[in-house]
Amino acid sequence: MAEQRDVLGPEEGRIVLSIAQRGFTIVELLVGLTVLAVLIALGAPAMGSYLQSSKMQSVAASYAAGLQLARAEAIRRNTRAEFVLTDTATSTADIANALAPAVSGRNWVVRAASGPGGFASAVEAKAGAEGEGSAGGMAIAVAGSASAPAVFDGRIAFNGFGATADGARYAIEITRPGAGTCVHLGGTVRCRRIQVSPGGGI
Repeated sequence: MAEQRDVLGPEEGRIVLSIAQRGFTIVELLVGLTVLAVLIALGAPAMGSYLQSSKMQSVAASYAAGLQLARAEAIRRNTRAEFVLTDTATSTADIANALAPAVSGRNWVVRAASGPGGFASAVEAKAGAEGEGSAGGMAIAVAGSASAPAVFDGRIAFNGFGATADGARYAIEITRPGAGTCVHLGGTVRCRRIQVSPGGGI
């Protein structure tokens, strides 16, 4: 013990580590919370815009997948297949034959021809509201169009070669009317447009 004291010499008894701890003052906490609140307030509109754009992109991807499926089924079966916009519920029995096409239908169905004037069971059907969130939110609107002389009646048909059956060009516009005007019309909402070329390119 005496030898240890000799080794330490005059440093014996000196406090090496301070055990005093200092916390945040109330002023520092308030300043930090104020800065955080300002950052959240600045980021909230951008986040809302991002979420709206993400929903639009998701819906557009669903419709594009339906169009690609209809084209693929036409080629695979070497027969006419249709992508149909409809307001008929997707749970309807024999929806392939029971649906009513609609120019701005909320749901879509892919069906393949089976014999004269009839259709086989639906290849796939999707409800337009899937993934939109609460029903009280701003609804997504879908509307189709065709290049003259064709008239869009809610159906886009593909032949066995994968081209549009009537050789027309089609477009499906996906908008969110409650959120404002589309960017290409001078607004702030990033709307989506899916185009189908006469050769079947989507």
